Amino acid sequence: MENRTIAVLLAVYDPRVDWLTALLDSLNRQTYPNLCLYVRDDASPHFPLDELEKLLRKHITSFPFVLHRNECNLGSNETFAALIRDCHEPYIAFCDQDDVWLPDKLTNTVRLLEESPLSPILVCSNVKVIDGDGNEIAPTMEQHRRRHTFLRGTDLAPTLIYRNFAMGCTMVLRRETALSYLPFPSAVVHDHDLAFRAACDGAIDFLAEPQLLYRVYGGNQTGVMTGVRSKADYLKQRIGVFDARVRAFGEVASFPALEEALAWSEARKQNFHRQKGGFRALWRLRHVNFVTSVFELFALRLPAPIFRFAIRLVQKGFL
Repeated sequence: MENRTIAVLLAVYDPRVDWLTALLDSLNRQTYPNLCLYVRDDASPHFPLDELEKLLRKHITSFPFVLHRNECNLGSNETFAALIRDCHEPYIAFCDQDDVWLPDKLTNTVRLLEESPLSPILVCSNVKVIDGDGNEIAPTMEQHRRRHTFLRGTDLAPTLIYRNFAMGCTMVLRRETALSYLPFPSAVVHDHDLAFRAACDGAIDFLAEPQLLYRVYGGNQTGVMTGVRSKADYLKQRIGVFDARVRAFGEVASFPALEEALAWSEARKQNFHRQKGGFRALWRLRHVNFVTSVFELFALRLPAPIFRFAIRLVQKGFL
């Protein structure tokens, strides 16, 4: 197992130096012996490339690294796609700039990829959750996000249409597999797309034991209805985002659950815009997601001030 080299793919954008330093030190302590770190800076406006190179030379001493910089800001999807193309190693592991990896992370995840009886296309793991100061918030992701449930096995694509459980910073898969999934659609975050495509092709497996410290702070915290303040926000962030994602999935796969998701998405839009038959269509498909369907059938018909009040109740956990 340890003869196969792993490419660790790190996308960087205006990193906080102390967090990036902690990450690099944790990579340098990995027990897996054959690594190469590929770093691509996404045209950071406030972090000079020579400063990044100095950090890498100082903190990455156990294995080689390769550093590139995008000519213009491309975003995380395109940057990770470029990193996949940059490397040549048989295995790849995705890396975020603000986490801390536990020493055996790569040893454990590669072993699972090679030895799992599921013969998985992709493996991922649980995480410990820490705050910006490195203090533990939760010992697992499930205890931090109540709706987060890790799954293993085959036939997971229907579930992944609606929610991704495989966090990119924990993923390991074969480089040739990831390369075959490019380009990433702009409407889907790269890790969600990888998980969905892998589930369409075979099995996913995961390690229940956390393999890294996942940092949660103001820049990456999410919650129910985050950023929704009006019906227009709801249309864009809740209905529009899902519609774009499910249509992107429809470009690469076709199965009954996906067709039903497409129909449900269309019914949601029709209901929002009060189109004829929209209410009836969404009610007929309410089994797809009962809570969301009922909320949209009734809350979206409330006057704007009452709708805003209902959203605040949801955000605070009262609904």
